[in-house]
Amino acid sequence: MTGLADGAVNCWSILLSLQPHCQSLECILDWFHIGKRFQNVIQALGEDFEKSLESAKWELWHGNAEIALAKLALIRENVKDSEKKAKLKGLSDYLKSNQDYLVNYEQRKQDGQTYTSQVAESHIESLINARHRRTGKMQWTQEGAHQVLQIRATMANNQWEEIGTRTVLSALAA
Repeated sequence: MTGLADGAVNCWSILLSLQPHCQSLECILDWFHIGKRFQNVIQALGEDFEKSLESAKWELWHGNAEIALAKLALIRENVKDSEKKAKLKGLSDYLKSNQDYLVNYEQRKQDGQTYTSQVAESHIESLINARHRRTGKMQWTQEGAHQVLQIRATMANNQWEEIGTRTVLSALAA
């Protein structure tokens, strides 16, 4: 099994708790979240540092975490603004604390292996936004949203005929 996570404090312990139930478990820091972190820092530092940051990101994409971290440290030495330095430190700390879960993302892509949750996250967001993005008065409660999302996910996975019909018919019979 491949487990992707965003690098939050408790994410790895949760994934690793699945290990006894798996033949094998590979934990990977999700590229989608890495990309978002880099984008935030690029926006904060501006175009003067964009090429350097993209270069560090390229190294990370190709599995060279140590080189990427060294490039980020070099960029940080050349930044004078304390807020910008803090953004760079945050990115470096994020990568260092998740370094055991960094992989060669380019190789995984070439091999057709999972390296990002972007498609799943986009799909989930579209399911949720179908109701919650509206600004009108009608919105789901958290419990109602959960139930509707279960149905929408079942329909999106083309499982409604099998699961939904059986569930509805059993509820009607009861």
